[in-house]
Amino acid sequence: MDMETDASDVPSSIDENSISDELEMISTQEAINVVSVYNKSKLVESIAKCQKPLCEDADFECVMNMVNGTICEAVSIIESDPRGLFCYKYVKNLNIFDVEPTINLTEPADSSPSSDFLLCWQTIDQFEYGNVVAMIRHYIGLWQVSPQTKCVVLSNRRGREVALKGQIYFVDAHFSRPSQTCTNPLAVAKVRFIITVSRILPKHYPVMITYRFEGYRTLYYALGERAVNSNSFQRLYIDTILHSKLSFYAEICVCRHGTVDKPKESDESRKRQKSCSSL
Repeated sequence: MDMETDASDVPSSIDENSISDELEMISTQEAINVVSVYNKSKLVESIAKCQKPLCEDADFECVMNMVNGTICEAVSIIESDPRGLFCYKYVKNLNIFDVEPTINLTEPADSSPSSDFLLCWQTIDQFEYGNVVAMIRHYIGLWQVSPQTKCVVLSNRRGREVALKGQIYFVDAHFSRPSQTCTNPLAVAKVRFIITVSRILPKHYPVMITYRFEGYRTLYYALGERAVNSNSFQRLYIDTILHSKLSFYAEICVCRHGTVDKPKESDESRKRQKSCSSL
């Protein structure tokens, strides 16, 4: 797989009005559902029911009520995040799977990979969008995709604020399979990476990174206890998406132009035949 990256800003592909109910991945051709975010008003109402006192005076009963209220608030926040994007267990080993990369990002693809390749995700207190994008590039480089597959990583620095929880950012990866006759193929398999920077967790926790393939609802985790310990299943998704799109475009081409054995006449050729027959 050849890797090309573009860390420059691209036009935002995020719907500006959907963050409160459901975040959506918007591509140039279709929308891809991302993750449902708990309704802000429901969460605020749930926390308000906890009735946590301020406890300005050293009152034991007030302290007990404050502790109970804090626990109640924590439960409400955790229950509002079933996917574990903002509330998750600490990842002890930040290094991803102990495997060699399928490509080398700085050397030709046919060169021997380095066995010292290790990837450590950034922590919350050290979060920088550009560095996380670079890590995602390296992570994609570990995927065992089909030969001649090309990937372009597109960044989008405009984050979104999720009430009471933190920030969410996006990175898009476009996979294609160009050839000598078609250097810019129409068929592109899109993968959206979701970066969540939690405001709830301790600062030494790593930022959570998940991703979803175009046309599929399953959300995959790049790290943590929900991460899939495999770098080969992504190939099936990418190949399936590319094959489906190529088949669709081929059918359109047959409908418009016919086949090699039975080509369809264009409107111009028909007009020429009519003009010749009238002479």
